[in-house]
Amino acid sequence: MNFFKKLFSKNTDTTGQQQSDTPRIDGIYTDEYFKNRYTEDQLLSDNTLVDGSFRMLNSYFMDNKITPALENPIYHPMNLDKAVTQEPGFYEYCKSFDQEDKQIGLMLTVAFSYYMVHELGFKLYRDKTPEFPLRFMTLKYDNNGGVISLYPFEYSLKVLNGEALFNDLLERIKSNLGNIPNAEDLIANFKQNLAQE
Repeated sequence: MNFFKKLFSKNTDTTGQQQSDTPRIDGIYTDEYFKNRYTEDQLLSDNTLVDGSFRMLNSYFMDNKITPALENPIYHPMNLDKAVTQEPGFYEYCKSFDQEDKQIGLMLTVAFSYYMVHELGFKLYRDKTPEFPLRFMTLKYDNNGGVISLYPFEYSLKVLNGEALFNDLLERIKSNLGNIPNAEDLIANFKQNLAQE
């Protein structure tokens, strides 16, 4: 897994900002800017990449006689964590089929993204101009203009490197979804702060 450490280490100072449990404002974007920068991806169960990711996860558990953390869905973050952490490990299992490192990371990314899209209402986008190489995919949750963003490929590499767990991220997200301000709240708060100065 040295590849993942090498690949991920190029971007180490970008994750410190994401550790806070309190949502924060990174910027304000216009609809036009957003449409020019991001393209929405549909994650459907009959998509070859989605289906292949699910099949590989199922095969990992069956071939290694490991019981998933949850019976359904196989793509639940707890199952993804167990696949990565339980010996022989999803990475080594996939390598035995001559899969490349990026493919392995992408399978976990797709499975996690599918969960976030279909269970929590996130949308998956491809970033045409990512700020960092590992952020070419982004999951976004929109609360009437207040948006939370995640970088699933980057996070998948952290999980593969033993630096994080998918379920920990899921729990942090679930506890903060109700705290995401909408656009009207942001504007009202901004105006109030200006009036006080």
